[in-house]
Amino acid sequence: MSNFEKLLTATEDEFRSEIEQNPLIEVVAGGQMKREHYISYLRETYHMVRHTSRMLSLAGARLGDDYRELRDWFFEQVQEENNHDLFCIKDLTNLGENAEEILAVPPKPGSWGLVAQNYYMATYGSPLGILGVASLTEGLGADLGKSMADLLKSEYGLEKNQISFIKSHAGFDARHIEDVKRAVNELLVKESDLDEVVHGRRMTIHYYGRMFRDVLASA
Repeated sequence: MSNFEKLLTATEDEFRSEIEQNPLIEVVAGGQMKREHYISYLRETYHMVRHTSRMLSLAGARLGDDYRELRDWFFEQVQEENNHDLFCIKDLTNLGENAEEILAVPPKPGSWGLVAQNYYMATYGSPLGILGVASLTEGLGADLGKSMADLLKSEYGLEKNQISFIKSHAGFDARHIEDVKRAVNELLVKESDLDEVVHGRRMTIHYYGRMFRDVLASA
């Protein structure tokens, strides 16, 4: 079994309960999503992704020469992830919303928790945990992005320029998750490294599930 397969197996129960069975997914798939839900999703996602490239930069800078290849991987991801928050702004604007006003609302507990844990791992904890974060976020985009984008168009009548974050990440993340798999399988150094990755994924599942529930409670 590869490291990546071990990672998924170690967190499959949490993924099932917090993500697959999350009530927000059921509401969206069941045609019951309200406009306020989608606006809240874009706001919480914006609060999270606007920090990604800076967090990756900090994490990569803390890796020593023993992790030279992984350090390079982090810095490559900085360019890949930079300015993705602009998609959220674009979608809100194309929905006819005042993006500046909406995004002035502080993040809810789920997105706040994601940002806080990521900066903690990047600056004081183990940067390796961020591979666990990426395994979840990139995996969701790759697995759910296209189907959710199609659903938002067919079921809710949203236009292509109103779902640019979700739609674009269906393509980005299909490629990015392969990058994550390679990093987890090939770029770890010590046996204990995988434990840090597992913990990062497990906590990210928890906070992502909370973020989805925050979105559901917004309407």
